[in-house]
Amino acid sequence: MTGNKPQRSCLGCGATTDKGALLRFVLGPDGFLTPDLKGKLPGRGAYICPLRSCLGLAIKKKRFPASFKSPVSGIDQEKIVFAIRTIVTERVRGYLSLAAKAGEVFSGSDAVAGRLRGGKVGVLFIATDLSEESRKKFSAMAGHAGVELVAMFDKESLGTLIGKEHRGVVAVEPGGFIAPIKRELEIYRNFFDGEV
Repeated sequence: MTGNKPQRSCLGCGATTDKGALLRFVLGPDGFLTPDLKGKLPGRGAYICPLRSCLGLAIKKKRFPASFKSPVSGIDQEKIVFAIRTIVTERVRGYLSLAAKAGEVFSGSDAVAGRLRGGKVGVLFIATDLSEESRKKFSAMAGHAGVELVAMFDKESLGTLIGKEHRGVVAVEPGGFIAPIKRELEIYRNFFDGEV
């Protein structure tokens, strides 16, 4: 352990780092490889860096069966990537919903624009079906303010997540929800070539 944090090695690249910075996998009861992004599932864990390239290396070098000392089913890279994408998306949904319940989100073009100008935005979500004109406007504002911009949900989903009608832009205030949201987004982008 370094700095009192447990260390693990990536099955892909071999780098050793804090366990919490890696993605954990377990074997399900059926012997299938299962991503455990919360790190809570029972059983022996195998770890990779949160990178598509490390997943590919671990699969190519047959490191999962070696790590578990057991045959492993379900080692299909695209299916695993899809599962990770689904889990990460749901986790971002959860954090956004919790932030809304805690009163740490705001929406609506004027309110969001004002907050961006005042430096009071931690992450900005724009709807995937936002008009091109509005998308360019908020992309420029976010860039100028140095705020991370995310296009992950449509207007209906964004509204539902914060308990409102359709929303084109939703901003999360700087605070406790920003770090976990950004970590999930980093995983998402690492597996999907910068998409979001």
